[in-house]
Amino acid sequence: MDSETEPAALPGWHVEIPYIGPVGWPLTGSLAFLITVGVLAAFEVIPLPVAGLVGLGHVMARNRDHAVVSEVGAGLSSVA
Repeated sequence: MDSETEPAALPGWHVEIPYIGPVGWPLTGSLAFLITVGVLAAFEVIPLPVAGLVGLGHVMARNRDHAVVSEVGAGLSSVA
Protein backbone atom coordinates (compact mmCIF):
# COMPACT_ATOMS: atom_id res chain seq x y z
CA MET A 1 0.00 0.00 0.00
CA ASP A 2 1.30 3.50 -0.77
CA SER A 3 2.19 5.81 2.05
CA GLU A 4 -0.09 8.37 0.34
CA THR A 5 -3.19 6.20 0.77
CA GLU A 6 -2.49 5.05 4.35
CA PRO A 7 -4.32 6.95 7.08
CA ALA A 8 -2.26 9.04 9.47
CA ALA A 9 -1.21 7.26 12.63
CA LEU A 10 -3.70 7.83 15.42
CA PRO A 11 -2.40 8.57 18.91
CA GLY A 12 -3.19 5.81 21.40
CA TRP A 13 -4.88 2.62 20.29
CA HIS A 14 -7.44 2.19 17.56
CA VAL A 15 -9.65 -0.53 16.12
CA GLU A 16 -10.20 -1.08 12.40
CA ILE A 17 -13.96 -1.20 11.70
CA PRO A 18 -15.00 -2.36 8.20
CA TYR A 19 -16.45 0.39 5.98
CA ILE A 20 -15.64 3.03 8.62
CA GLY A 21 -11.89 2.83 9.14
CA PRO A 22 -9.80 3.25 12.27
CA VAL A 23 -11.71 4.28 15.37
CA GLY A 24 -9.55 5.32 18.31
CA TRP A 25 -10.04 6.05 21.96
CA PRO A 26 -10.58 9.77 22.57
CA LEU A 27 -7.70 11.86 23.80
CA THR A 28 -7.50 12.80 27.47
CA GLY A 29 -9.27 16.14 26.98
CA SER A 30 -12.11 14.48 25.12
CA LEU A 31 -12.38 11.71 27.67
CA ALA A 32 -12.71 14.23 30.52
CA PHE A 33 -15.38 16.15 28.60
CA LEU A 34 -17.35 13.00 27.79
CA ILE A 35 -17.19 11.82 31.41
CA THR A 36 -18.42 15.23 32.58
CA VAL A 37 -21.35 15.15 30.16
CA GLY A 38 -22.13 11.60 31.26
CA VAL A 39 -22.11 12.57 34.94
CA LEU A 40 -24.38 15.55 34.24
CA ALA A 41 -26.80 13.21 32.46
CA ALA A 42 -26.58 10.61 35.24
CA PHE A 43 -27.58 13.21 37.85
CA GLU A 44 -30.31 14.48 35.51
CA VAL A 45 -28.81 17.97 35.22
CA ILE A 46 -29.23 17.64 31.46
CA PRO A 47 -31.52 15.18 29.65
CA LEU A 48 -29.93 11.99 28.31
CA PRO A 49 -30.72 12.73 24.62
CA VAL A 50 -29.08 16.15 24.94
CA ALA A 51 -26.01 14.59 26.55
CA GLY A 52 -25.81 12.07 23.71
CA LEU A 53 -26.02 14.76 21.06
CA VAL A 54 -23.44 16.94 22.82
CA GLY A 55 -21.07 13.99 23.17
CA LEU A 56 -21.54 12.93 19.57
CA GLY A 57 -21.05 16.49 18.34
CA HIS A 58 -17.87 16.81 20.36
CA VAL A 59 -16.42 13.57 19.01
CA MET A 60 -17.35 14.52 15.44
CA ALA A 61 -15.80 17.98 15.86
CA ARG A 62 -12.56 16.43 17.17
CA ASN A 63 -12.47 14.01 14.20
CA ARG A 64 -13.44 16.53 11.52
CA ASP A 65 -10.72 15.21 9.20
CA HIS A 66 -12.06 11.63 9.36
CA ALA A 67 -13.35 10.34 6.02
CA VAL A 68 -16.74 9.16 7.35
CA VAL A 69 -17.40 12.49 9.07
CA SER A 70 -16.49 14.32 5.85
CA GLU A 71 -18.90 12.14 3.85
CA VAL A 72 -21.72 12.71 6.34
CA GLY A 73 -21.09 16.46 6.18
CA ALA A 74 -21.08 16.41 2.38
CA GLY A 75 -24.36 14.46 2.37
CA LEU A 76 -25.98 16.87 4.80
CA SER A 77 -24.85 19.90 2.80
CA SER A 78 -26.24 18.39 -0.43
CA VAL A 79 -29.64 17.87 1.25
CA ALA A 80 -29.84 21.44 2.55
